[in-house]
Amino acid sequence: MLNSENKLTPDSKYLVLNASANKSVDQSVLTNLYLPIIGRGAVQLYNLLWSLSVSDHNRLILHKHFELQSILDIGIDKLLRYRRKLEAVNLLVTSVSLTSPDSYVYSMREPCTATEFLKTDILSILLLGRVGEDTYNRIVARLFIPMPDVGQVKNVSASLLDVFQIPENSVKNIPGPVNIAKQTISGNSAELNHLYLEASKEEFDFNLLLDILENSYVDAASVKAAQPLILSEYSLYGIDEIKMGELIKKATNLNTNKLNQKSLKFIIARDFTQPQVRVTDSINKNPEDDADAQQLVQQFDQPTQQVIQISKENAPISFLKQIKDQKGGMVTAGEQRMIRELVSKGLLPREVINVLIYYVLIGIGNSTLNQNLVNTIADNWAQNHVTNAEKAILQVQKRTEEKQEKETQRSRRRYSSGGRRQITETLPDWAKKEKQQTKEASKKAKQSAEQQKTGPDEAERKRVNEELAELRKRKEKRGEN
Repeated sequence: MLNSENKLTPDSKYLVLNASANKSVDQSVLTNLYLPIIGRGAVQLYNLLWSLSVSDHNRLILHKHFELQSILDIGIDKLLRYRRKLEAVNLLVTSVSLTSPDSYVYSMREPCTATEFLKTDILSILLLGRVGEDTYNRIVARLFIPMPDVGQVKNVSASLLDVFQIPENSVKNIPGPVNIAKQTISGNSAELNHLYLEASKEEFDFNLLLDILENSYVDAASVKAAQPLILSEYSLYGIDEIKMGELIKKATNLNTNKLNQKSLKFIIARDFTQPQVRVTDSINKNPEDDADAQQLVQQFDQPTQQVIQISKENAPISFLKQIKDQKGGMVTAGEQRMIRELVSKGLLPREVINVLIYYVLIGIGNSTLNQNLVNTIADNWAQNHVTNAEKAILQVQKRTEEKQEKETQRSRRRYSSGGRRQITETLPDWAKKEKQQTKEASKKAKQSAEQQKTGPDEAERKRVNEELAELRKRKEKRGEN
C-alpha cells in the first residue's frame, strides 16, 4: 500500500465509483448506528461522495478535493481525518493510482443492515462504548420492531413453482444471458467484507484452529459461525491457535456441543492469559516504515529498545495487563472498552497503541487510562502518521520536551514577577520643591518638640548663660583697651 496521504492537497484529483449508485442509502442505519462512531463530519462527507457518485454514474469523472472542502467548509487535514473514519468502518475504500500518485479512487460501500451491524462484534462493541448501555438498547428497540404474537398458525403460502412453470431444460442448461449477468454481478459486487475489521487471515490460521478442534466434541459449524469474534479476540489479546482451541472447549455447551460465543467472550475477558506470541500489524505498513524503524531503534538506549521490542510482541490488552500486574493494579472494564475501540478504528498499529499505554501509565504515572487523554494522543499520532513503535517513542520524547519547556517558561515568569528589583526615583520639579518644603517643616517641628521636652526652667537657664557669656566678652574687650 502506498503511503501517499502526506501528498493530499486541495488540487489532488479523485473519482468516485459506486456499484450501488442506483440504490438509496438507509439513513436510519447511518444515523443511528454509524453516526455515534464516526461523527457528523464523516457522515456528511459520505453523503456528499454518494451524491457525487450518483451524478457521475461511474463515468470516471475527475474531481478535485477543493470541491469537497468548499462544500463542507473544512481544511484538508480534517477532510483526511473524516475519510479515514469512513475507511475504518468500510463505508469507503480508497485506492491510489500507481501511475499518478496524486490521483485517488473512492469506492463507495453501502452501510450494513441493522442486523449485519449488530452481529459484527467490533462494531457493536464500539457503538456500545460510544453511547452507553441505555442509549444502545433504545437504538436497538428503534431499529427492530417486535412482531406480535398471533397464536398458532400454519404457513399455507404458495411456492414459486406452484404459481410459475419453468421449463426443465432451462433449469438444467442455464441460458447464456443469465450466466453473463451472474458474472457481471460477481465482478462488480460491492458485497461487504466485515472480516477486514478483524485480524488478517495471514496472522491467525483459522484452518489450523479447525484442525485442532477436529477430533474434539466441539461442533465445527458453530466455530465457523464465530470466526469474526475469534479473529477480533485475537487482535485484542494475541491468543494463538492452540490457546484459542482450549478456550473454545471451555466455552462449548456440553449438551449441544456448540460453541457459546457469549461464554467465549466472558472467559477471555475474565482471565486472558496467553503465551508470548508475536503479533504483526497490517495497518499502514510498508517497507519504508520497516527501514525507518531499523534506523531509529539504534538511537535509543537499551531500556527504550526493550520497551519497543515488548510493544511489538504483545497484543494491546496483554501489554496493558502486564503493566497493571507490575504496578499491582487491575485492568478495568472501561480500559478494555477503550482499547477495543482504538484497535477497531484501525488508525494506529497495535505496537503504537502499546507505546501509548506505556506512556500514560509509566511515563506520566497515571494509575488508569484516561479516555480523553488517550483519545487526544491517539488522534495526534494518527494525524502525524505514527506507524511503528519507534516513531511513537519519538512522539513521546517530543511531547515530554514540550511539556518541560512550558514548565521552565512558567517558572521563569513566576520568578520575574515575584522577585524584588531596584527602582530609580525620578521626580518632576514641582514634586522636588514640595518634598523639600516638607523636609524643612519636619525639621522645625522636630526642633520645637525638643524645646518642649526641655521645659521652661531649662530654657531660662540657657538664656542666662548666653547673656553672661556675652557680658564676659564685652568686659574682656574693655580691659584690652
